[in-house]
Amino acid sequence: MVSIVDTYRRLFGRSGTNKASDVDVAEHGRSGGISTGQPFKFTDSVNYAIKITESGSYTYIGYANPGSDEADPVWKCLKLDDTSGLVMTWADGDTNFDNVATDLTALDYS
Repeated sequence: MVSIVDTYRRLFGRSGTNKASDVDVAEHGRSGGISTGQPFKFTDSVNYAIKITESGSYTYIGYANPGSDEADPVWKCLKLDDTSGLVMTWADGDTNFDNVATDLTALDYS
């Protein structure tokens, strides 16, 4: 099973939070930003149903509104390929919520 830490490492190339500097944590690890004078940086809450499938060097991620059925075409799906660096491609070549998530590996990614 893929943990959120593993996914974070694949997306951002970090070895984990133990490698973050004090500046990284202060500037990027919280909602507020002292250096900008903004009490809160621009954030968005993540409230999605998520499905993750791994197959070899690929990680497939689909997400949709909570309670969505995997067979309904309401999912945004992407493929992470880490065979030579990290390459992210989207199902149907776009970021629309119009895919099914019954088998993430069967979708066409570009």
